[in-house]
Amino acid sequence: MPMVGVDPALVLCYRDEYKLALGEERGEFNVLLANEWLASALESQPVATVSGESWYFFGHCTEVTALPGAPAQWAAIFARFGAKLENVSVGCCGMAGTYGHEAKNHKNSLGIYELSWHQAMQRLPRNRCLATGYSCRSQVKRVEGTGVRHPVQALLEIIK
Repeated sequence: MPMVGVDPALVLCYRDEYKLALGEERGEFNVLLANEWLASALESQPVATVSGESWYFFGHCTEVTALPGAPAQWAAIFARFGAKLENVSVGCCGMAGTYGHEAKNHKNSLGIYELSWHQAMQRLPRNRCLATGYSCRSQVKRVEGTGVRHPVQALLEIIK
């Protein structure tokens, strides 16, 4: 049975980096991202008719670099529930795990956020913006004053 995680950076660390660093000591277990598990679980379900407003996907920079198909996979999952999910092309949010929390990196962290995330957050309805990374959601809340949700939280709203 696979473990399923919602934070891309942590899941990819368990799945890839720990395997390289620990070798056999890591043990044998499979770790999937929520979208990977959902895509597999829903593959036999029909795609619903898409209606309503779009949702906007902000992928974690590690996730979209390591798994470039992740945004399309999330969009396909949303389509199964009749919702449209649009990928927003952004770079790193500037948080980079704990980097953005360190006082010495605060200015750089905000500067990185300003490069792409801030403009997108200003032009899109915040309540429709979704981010997979915990650090990304934390950075949005810190800079913009209000946070964004994880795609799984939006799916829960859609199916209610």
